[in-house]
Amino acid sequence: MKRSSRRTVVRLSTLVATVASASGLLTAAPASADEANGFGEKTQLIVSVDRLMPAFSYTSQTVTATQGGATLKTTDSGTSAALLFGREPNLGVVHTIPRVAFDFTIVRHLTLGGAIAVAFGLGGTHEEDFGNNNATRRTDAAKTSIIGLAPRIGYILPLGNNFAFWPRAGFAFYSVSTKFQSVTQGNVEVTTTNNDSLLSLDLDPQFVWTPIAHFFFNFGPIVNVPLTGSRSVEVASGPTTTTTKNDLSVVHFGITAGLGGWFDL
Repeated sequence: MKRSSRRTVVRLSTLVATVASASGLLTAAPASADEANGFGEKTQLIVSVDRLMPAFSYTSQTVTATQGGATLKTTDSGTSAALLFGREPNLGVVHTIPRVAFDFTIVRHLTLGGAIAVAFGLGGTHEEDFGNNNATRRTDAAKTSIIGLAPRIGYILPLGNNFAFWPRAGFAFYSVSTKFQSVTQGNVEVTTTNNDSLLSLDLDPQFVWTPIAHFFFNFGPIVNVPLTGSRSVEVASGPTTTTTKNDLSVVHFGITAGLGGWFDL
C-alpha cells in the first residue's frame, strides 16, 4: 500500500506539472505573438525621425490684421506632396520638416516624450543686373529659421507579430523667423523680418511596422489644430524701422512616414 500510494503521488505530481507547463505555454504564446516584436514594453527608449516623407499635405494659413478700425483677413491655402525624403514645397513647412523624437515607455505601452524640429538657412545672394546702364543690385537671399518643440503622450497597441498602432497627441510650440532684403528705386536697402510664433494641438496617430526587433517604420495621418499664434513684421528702411503685429493661424493635415528604433533599459 505504501509503494502504491507513493507511485500514485508521483504520477499525480507529474501530471500536475505537465498540465501547468502546457497551460503556461498556451497562455504565454499568444501574449508574445501579439507584441509587435517587443515594441512597447516597459522602460524602453524610443528614438525616431518623424515626418521624413510628407506623402500628402494640406495647409491653410490666415493672417488677421486691423487697419483703420477694420479687420482684414488674408488666407492662403494649398496642397502638396513629396515622394522622397524632405519637406513639402508649399505652405505648412513648420509642420512637415523632419524632426527627431524621443519617447519613453513609463509603463507598458504608455509613452511620454517629445519631438524637436530645427531648420535654418545658411545664406545666399539675390542679384539684379540692369544691362542698359550696367547697374547691378545685390542683396542677401531670403533666409528662414525654424525651431519647434512638441511634447506628447502616446499609447502603443500591438496588432500582431510585426504591427502596432501608436496614437500620439500633444502640443507644439514653433518659432519661425524669415528675413529678406530688397532695394527701392532710390537705391535704399529695405530689410523685412517676419517673426512667427505658433502654438498648436498635434494629433499624430501612426501605424508601426516592426520587421525586426528594435527597428520600425511608421506611417499615418497628422493633424495640427491652431490654438494661438502671432506674426510680427519689422521693416527697416534706411534709418526708419516700423513694426506691426498681427494674429496668425495655421491649420494643417496630411499623411506622413518616418522610421526609428528602441532600446530596452
